[in-house]
Amino acid sequence: MQHFDPQQLLARIEQILPAQNSGRWCVAFSGGLDSSVLLHALAVALPPDSRQRLRAIYVDHQLQPQSGAWHLHCEQVCRTLGLAYQQIVVTVRIEPGASVEAAARTARYAALREALVPEEVLLTAHHADDQLETVLLALLRGSGIKGLAAMPAIQRFGAGWHARPLLGQTRAVLEHWALAEGLAWITDPSNQALDFDRNFLRSRVIPRLRTRWPAAAHSASRTALHAAEADQLLQQVAQADARDALVESCLKVSALAALSGPRRRNLLRYWLRASGASMPSTRKLASMEHDMLAARRDRLPCTEWDRCAVRRHRDLLYCTAAEPAVSCQPLLWEWSTPLSLGPLGCLQAEVVESGGLATSRLPQHLSVCFRPDAERALFAARGQQGKLKKLLQKAQVLPWCRDQVPLVLLDGWLLAIGDWWLSEKFTAPAGEQGVRFVWREQPRIRAVDN
Repeated sequence: MQHFDPQQLLARIEQILPAQNSGRWCVAFSGGLDSSVLLHALAVALPPDSRQRLRAIYVDHQLQPQSGAWHLHCEQVCRTLGLAYQQIVVTVRIEPGASVEAAARTARYAALREALVPEEVLLTAHHADDQLETVLLALLRGSGIKGLAAMPAIQRFGAGWHARPLLGQTRAVLEHWALAEGLAWITDPSNQALDFDRNFLRSRVIPRLRTRWPAAAHSASRTALHAAEADQLLQQVAQADARDALVESCLKVSALAALSGPRRRNLLRYWLRASGASMPSTRKLASMEHDMLAARRDRLPCTEWDRCAVRRHRDLLYCTAAEPAVSCQPLLWEWSTPLSLGPLGCLQAEVVESGGLATSRLPQHLSVCFRPDAERALFAARGQQGKLKKLLQKAQVLPWCRDQVPLVLLDGWLLAIGDWWLSEKFTAPAGEQGVRFVWREQPRIRAVDN
């Protein structure tokens, strides 16, 4: 059996850490076998005067009635080892159709991310068997190269870093060391629930694999490393393609069309990831690729998935929320004070020495509307009255965002469109102070120049 050595663990951590880390380490401590080995081994390996740089955090998901007792166990372990300890209680929100396991993981990592100080390193006890499970799950879900790359040894995490220094160790080796050291650990009963995919693999599948392939965990770890290298190459290809295809945060359809199918889809995935969108399924990505390239220039194709959307406007693709911010109902605005528009920002009036709207002609309250409520309002500019749609087109407001522009009205006249135009009909005369409207924190709703 492979030997586990705390000093080698310490050397492995120092090997994988980036130069800019703060020297402060934080162990995600559940009280289970794996994290107990990690915490105790570090306490053994670190000199006594260096232990102040190490702390432990226990995240209580409140999903098990024993979680309070687990917290007391973890607290006592850290007190015995002379380490700083913190408990974080989280509420796990489970969306319809989502798994408890995934929801708990999301809540746990969100709490840990918030708890890290700049350049601090979060240490988790993922080992080679966890990596094997991750690779198998990626295969069964039809994941691509990035999925097969599984868990990296080190990655950026919030304000700091996330390191997994035990990926080269199997659980059996860790348990052997724990028993030899006389450690006590918690056993979570949920780990026996076979409706969780990982538990099923761990209990029913992997033991049978090991009877035929004893080194399955280490072999899967090598596969993950090879996949990670391949993924790096794909990222480099995508970055090279993006140099000619990106216009600000948008993607040029003509540049996409010039690429081969594999490079086109690789660039789409790269762009979606950089835009903060979740990754669509293979079928959804293929549908997006077809629709965005096949549509005529005057069409506005849209592909939606998982609260994300890709929309085409002329030769550019935009990655947006699937449902644009909901327009407010018509609002009564006392314009001497700022008006909150919720997710659309806020409006406020500012005094200007010349130009602007004549304050003498403005009542105390104005009306703020959105299309279609203001569709028939009149707008006077350069002696012309124009249709609202044409004015919004002239302002290069994206078609799917035109209902999000605040329109200030008075007696059926359109005084202002956002903070882009003011009505000449109500302009202050020369030498008289006026007011102009400022739309602060406005969402990005105007087309990108191509």
